[in-house]
Amino acid sequence: MVPRINRCIGVIAARTVVTPEMVRSALMRVMDPEYGTLSIVDLGIVDDVAVDDERVSVTLLPTMAGCPAREVIESDVRTALHTQGLSGVEVVWRLDGSWVPSMLSPLAVDQLGREFSIAIRRDGVLPTCPVCEKPSLREVSPVGPTRCRAVAWCDACRNVVEVVG
Repeated sequence: MVPRINRCIGVIAARTVVTPEMVRSALMRVMDPEYGTLSIVDLGIVDDVAVDDERVSVTLLPTMAGCPAREVIESDVRTALHTQGLSGVEVVWRLDGSWVPSMLSPLAVDQLGREFSIAIRRDGVLPTCPVCEKPSLREVSPVGPTRCRAVAWCDACRNVVEVVG
């Protein structure tokens, strides 16, 4: 009797190698709950992305330690990465560092000014008014609607402007 040889014919799919760049790309679709047109990447709160075999670790740096949106952002990060087929996602909040306005992308600076009337102070200097683009801002209060914002007045266009930094 001739022995029968059973052959299993299968298709082996190529395994996609996950890179930190792929993870950052997915995180570009995670919008900040406060500023729904800006990603957490553009806001500069994605501090680090690490990929190790099947695990993805995302370290986030909140704009302020008591940020009330941390749970929402963490959930949105997990959802965005799971939607991309990534499992084993770890989200860590780094509370030992300080977020600074220079971490904002140019897109974020532009949108915060244009859409939310928020000016970004650089090196302690008040910027031009985000509403009328004139150098007419003067700070009227170091305390604004949140702990990380001051309030300025534009003498040119007569608008109240929030200032970060």
